[in-house]
Amino acid sequence: MNAAVILAAGDSSRMGFPKQLAEVKEKSLLQLIIDKVNNKFEYSSVVLGSENEVISEKVDFKNSNILINENWSEGITSSIRTSLFFYQGQKEIDNVIFFLADQPEVESEVIDSLINDHHDGTKILIPQYRYKLGFPILVPRLFWPKLELITQDDDVDEEKSVFQDFDLIDFFISSETETKNLNFNFLEPIDYDEEKDF
Repeated sequence: MNAAVILAAGDSSRMGFPKQLAEVKEKSLLQLIIDKVNNKFEYSSVVLGSENEVISEKVDFKNSNILINENWSEGITSSIRTSLFFYQGQKEIDNVIFFLADQPEVESEVIDSLINDHHDGTKILIPQYRYKLGFPILVPRLFWPKLELITQDDDVDEEKSVFQDFDLIDFFISSETETKNLNFNFLEPIDYDEEKDF
């Protein structure tokens, strides 16, 4: 069984308001991706952090669980750990598929390919859009401990965390984890802006 996780805990200091609530096509970025995910998954969660109370009041989470990442300032790794901790005890969940909150234009073809791929749970599935790898990423339970072990060094300044710009794709590839690319002949979903803070 697959579970979807939408990573939406980052702040948006340059925008002056939560980027998750920025509107595209008369809906917020976060609402667009929640709507898409809820049409595809029985199990899903949204990881919130910065300004979670404001966001919670303005978004319809449908059937998605709301997970609060108290350590959101550490960057994306803390949100990943928050979600894996939640699903660890749910033995029916074999894979987690990570989505970014500021990439609502994920094609259904990509999601369906991840869900329907007949993998054996020993490979990370990563979409390849023409020549570039991107989200969403399917991570089987086998690899969850690898992600749970990534922690912030106590000596690192919180304002300049080495994990703030952590790249999940680069991490798996550089750690020589077995991956499988799913090839698509269209461009990857575009970030709302170039700020990598989710």
